[in-house]
Amino acid sequence: MKLKKRIIIWLIVAIILTGLPIGVVAASQGIHSYSQVNDLDYDAKIDDQIVIIYQNEGTIKDLGLTTNQIEAGEKLNDQVDIIKVKDGSQADALVLELLKNPHVLAAQKNAYLKLASLPNDPMLSEAWQFEAIGADKTWDQVNNKESVVVAVLDTGLNTNHPDIIGKSVDGYDYVIGQTATIDEVGHGTAISGCIAAIANNEIGITGVAGIADIKIAPYRVGGETVDDYEVNLGYACAALYHAANRPEVRAINMSFAGYEVSPVLETAIAYAASAGKILVAASGNDGAVPEKAGKITIPSAYDGVISVGATDRDNVIGDFSQYNERVDLCAPGVETTTLWAQDNYITESGTSLSCPVVTGACAVLVAADATLSAAEVEAVLKETAIDLGVSGRDDHYGYGLIQLDQALAQVISKDPVVNTAYRTHVQNDGWQALVNNGQISGTAGEALRLEAIELNASASNYDIGVRYQTHVENQGWHDFVENGEVSGTEGESLRLEAIKIVLIGADADLFDVYYQVHVQDVGWMDWAKNGEPAGTEGFGYRLEGIKVQVGVKGSEVPGKVERPYLKQ
Repeated sequence: MKLKKRIIIWLIVAIILTGLPIGVVAASQGIHSYSQVNDLDYDAKIDDQIVIIYQNEGTIKDLGLTTNQIEAGEKLNDQVDIIKVKDGSQADALVLELLKNPHVLAAQKNAYLKLASLPNDPMLSEAWQFEAIGADKTWDQVNNKESVVVAVLDTGLNTNHPDIIGKSVDGYDYVIGQTATIDEVGHGTAISGCIAAIANNEIGITGVAGIADIKIAPYRVGGETVDDYEVNLGYACAALYHAANRPEVRAINMSFAGYEVSPVLETAIAYAASAGKILVAASGNDGAVPEKAGKITIPSAYDGVISVGATDRDNVIGDFSQYNERVDLCAPGVETTTLWAQDNYITESGTSLSCPVVTGACAVLVAADATLSAAEVEAVLKETAIDLGVSGRDDHYGYGLIQLDQALAQVISKDPVVNTAYRTHVQNDGWQALVNNGQISGTAGEALRLEAIELNASASNYDIGVRYQTHVENQGWHDFVENGEVSGTEGESLRLEAIKIVLIGADADLFDVYYQVHVQDVGWMDWAKNGEPAGTEGFGYRLEGIKVQVGVKGSEVPGKVERPYLKQ
């Protein structure tokens, strides 16, 4: 008994000598599992939470954290965790510490993103949006044997709504922590209805899918209560990883937007894109808010994401529709009719509604041809869109209003879906946004030189690429580069004067590449093709703009081809 007393006394003395309170030492246990901390509370202060994405499949044990640092946590899946720190003032410091951990790919404080909707009074009226994109001509044209699944990251889904019953597969409810989802808000049900509301059932509306076998996988990543129009960033990241790992999921709809830089969301988006998923996001609803109008939003601005604006019945962009250099396409989103949570319908406005119209169109194209890649689907939608606003791509309409009937006709025709994507480095402006398929990159008539170019070309189910070289001021012809590499210079104030472009790959001889340049003091030259020089040599004239397009050999020539090049 005396020995036990001595041991206790010496332990207490040791604790005192450390200079730490007894409670602190007792609490400082290394965390090996989340059973050592509290469950994460959805209502907890979100600024005290940290989203963690692991390099591979990781666990809390890999983080080297203690119970003195962490109050609660949740493992959302193999790649994504959310933890809650005990002291919110230490959250930023802990993020920096986690980023040094070799097991961590990305980490940041958790946050909310806003659902991109503007609710109106529920009512049932004509769903004009489907006629506007030509879906009234395609609803019975695709009858695929294998289901195409669309993951909808939103507030859940009322799977018992009579106009979408039987049109869903399992997703996940991160708010409750179960496979079956509910929808307290109605927003997720509205989005899903735009895509897959049952066709030809004598009630309600028809989704863009028509009779095609397209199913919704609902992921509830926000909307805990009826008036909660926020998305939990950590839940969205977890859902992206989960959906990306499902081969039956071909497209992911994200009808939400934010403005803060998010390394964890960008990481999750990149993972899903690398898995070949078609990613579609709302451009946002702040186009008429002076302090936010024209600003970049996430996730719509991330590489691999189709950013969608909203138009009205007259094909005019909605005043709320956020505009910026990353907008790709537009679709109906002003006073459109769709499903609502409690077995009814609503007329609603927002890029939330235009986004799933595009996602649904993507799903229809994949249902018609399962071999299409994400890039090919995006390319055919851009190529067949109605060009609205200023000529060519612009920041409000992108490449224009999607036309599903035209896109589907091109896919079903079995003609290859050909895409060129290119951008130029322009004097004083730097790198421009990517353009496609004969659109202008650079300028015309603004006296600004092109200094460099990046170029890619592809065709569905065919092996083609592109090789190109540029003639640079004082340097002559540079060596050929390929497939997205830079040709020219950056930061040296040297003009491009001419360019040659050739196709490469096993199927290159089945296609022609055409390119046209705008030259100082000359204007637009004629079209060159298949390795011919375009521009000038020996005059000291700058290239100012360029158009590039690839077509099946023997197809219509885009214009005159007599004089693409001058040399002295």
